[in-house]
Amino acid sequence: MCILFIWYIDAVLVKIQLYKVIFVNKRSTDGDFLHSAHLNTKSVNKYLNKNLSLSVWMIRYFSSTSRLNENFLQWFVGFSDAESNFCINPTLKKDKVTISSFSFMFKIALHKDDIGVLNYLHSKLGVGNVRLYKNECIFNVTDRQGVKLLISIFDKYNLNTSKHLDYLDFKKAFNIYIDREQDLSTSLVKDRILELKNKMNTNRVNFDRPENSKIVITKSWLLGFIEGDGSFFVRRDNLTPVFCIEITQVQLEVLLKIKEFLERSLAFDTYSMYKLKNSSTIAVTTLKARGNSKSSVALTIKNVRVLNNYLVPFLDDMSFLTKKGKDFQDFKILCKVVYNGAYRKDEIKRIMLKLSYTMNNYRLSTNTTNALSLSIDEWDKLFGATPSIEYLYDGRVRDILTGKGIHQQSSCVYEIRELDGEVLMANTLSEAASIVGVYPDTLSKYLDVGISCDDVEHWVLLNNYKVRRVAVFSLR
Repeated sequence: MCILFIWYIDAVLVKIQLYKVIFVNKRSTDGDFLHSAHLNTKSVNKYLNKNLSLSVWMIRYFSSTSRLNENFLQWFVGFSDAESNFCINPTLKKDKVTISSFSFMFKIALHKDDIGVLNYLHSKLGVGNVRLYKNECIFNVTDRQGVKLLISIFDKYNLNTSKHLDYLDFKKAFNIYIDREQDLSTSLVKDRILELKNKMNTNRVNFDRPENSKIVITKSWLLGFIEGDGSFFVRRDNLTPVFCIEITQVQLEVLLKIKEFLERSLAFDTYSMYKLKNSSTIAVTTLKARGNSKSSVALTIKNVRVLNNYLVPFLDDMSFLTKKGKDFQDFKILCKVVYNGAYRKDEIKRIMLKLSYTMNNYRLSTNTTNALSLSIDEWDKLFGATPSIEYLYDGRVRDILTGKGIHQQSSCVYEIRELDGEVLMANTLSEAASIVGVYPDTLSKYLDVGISCDDVEHWVLLNNYKVRRVAVFSLR
């Protein structure tokens, strides 16, 4: 009796909410949600009293979506862009030919070591189930009300990759199916659903995004996407830390939007932004197909100043949900050690290489190679590694012991002022020398006078031009 009373109270609250704010979706003949309309009291009662499941779903909808944090939802959409699939599966009758029904499934499959994040999604969303299969863990949603909840999420927060197109076809087919008559006797319904199914996922050939659906990158979406398709690693041949996102070539526009987002969001100063726009510091490149795989595109950042001073702090105030968070924590340490030059010492170099063999796939429980781990003493040496270089005010780098400059690690632009006050910028020493009308070695000789760590502007006057180096991507 108490349970029934509680359910009745919840149902009344749902009715009140419906009277005030709810828009019930009206569907067109092709199954799309086209628009919403205010309903009067009679219409609300009709919809609520039609069947118990709808009332229960509305209660469930209010209790779940209202408690879901917007940042989590954006993270979930970004992670879904990287890891999810929308599937339509026909069920055949005994004759193995006639379709008796369709099932609609949202699925995320990960390595079994990440089952924790799938259990978290299951708990947070309140839909679907999680199961283990061999070395995979799988989260799927197949029940009607669970699919409706996901639709409410993906309608509010657009997927940014071509998965958005799969979602639109999936949603259209789902709406057609639930709006059908009781059986599937109408071949038109079956044919339309099969038509939509057969152009999804790997069968897709049309990747044109609807005009009213823009790619929108947010910080939380990007974190979710990185947890799926991003990687943090170090090149072992030269100990260069690398951040990379690699996806199929048809997703090029997504990477370009991510690059634009990072340029806006990492708070670069004017000189650093000039360097970004005139270099491949944040590079988006096309990679040739390897083996049976498709060609891909990659966004890559290798500049340790950008990584250590901008990207790492940007990501460090967010919480990773997958094991990628462990890679990020190790990557953060590696960036710092490379940035301060401690990696130039043989012992630190050895420890860094060892650490690299504990990251990414090496940390998986299914890794068949000999598992490595750093000792407490090795961690202490890495954390306490003494810097061997210092950064000068104009972007140059100097060896602390020898006092000599390390030119290959310099990072600067050149500001040139004419006598009339006009300001010119140059990306390289050669460009600056060409503007001033001298040889690069000559300009370098004048600019190199008086190496100092002091934050003092050092201008030189040549051929009626004032010239100076300006550091970029400096520690803020």
